[in-house]
Amino acid sequence: MRKAFEKRDLTAVLEQIGSVLSKPIEVFLLGGGAMVFRDQKTATKDLDLVFVTDVDCKAFISAIEKIGFKPADGLETAYLKMEAAGIWHDKNGFRFDLFVRVVCGCLELMPSIEKRAEVFGEFGRLKVRTVSNEDVILFKSITERPDDVDDIAAIVRTSKIDWKVILEECQLQSAKRSWHGLVCNKFNELAEKHGIDAPIRREVCRLDRESVVREAFGRRIKSGMDREAALTELRKMGFTKGELSNL
Repeated sequence: MRKAFEKRDLTAVLEQIGSVLSKPIEVFLLGGGAMVFRDQKTATKDLDLVFVTDVDCKAFISAIEKIGFKPADGLETAYLKMEAAGIWHDKNGFRFDLFVRVVCGCLELMPSIEKRAEVFGEFGRLKVRTVSNEDVILFKSITERPDDVDDIAAIVRTSKIDWKVILEECQLQSAKRSWHGLVCNKFNELAEKHGIDAPIRREVCRLDRESVVREAFGRRIKSGMDREAALTELRKMGFTKGELSNL
């Protein structure tokens, strides 16, 4: 089992990196790291960092190489699916999951997320901003790591959550690639495992079903099926008249 690191450990590593960086860098911290610094959990196994540019990410990697970090290998499937720009660890098991603008191939560092982020601190040439609780919840809703639903529960229990913000960001990001389904599944798991019913769960799941029926209809039309035949087939699959009415 991988070691977890407390606030003092995280701060020490950030200070060490900031002292060897070749240029000033601003990075966005999400996931368990943001939770540790907000006292929502006592420790985390890794730090998830999002960079605005590839140049900044490469400068960061050069810095952590200087202090003994190396690319990680033998990763679990859940971590491989995160589509990170790089995953690095040191001899103590401390790990960084690095992303450039897009996390897990889904969540993009949009201006809305940047605006909600707070400056946590400056460590030499490294400025760290923590993303909002709402955006940490979104991030943990699109991953497949086993502890993420527990982390969402911890955030909800210790903080006042603006669920409208989560819904709006989910809709905004889904304009490029629909991931209502990922959030719907995680919120269902949150309700089943922790008894926490997210106020937007039913709406997110409804939006997911809408996107599923649109995609199913589009595939049939693209394959050469006429509209009525496509609708008939979708009705047989269990989609309701109301769900098909806007196609």
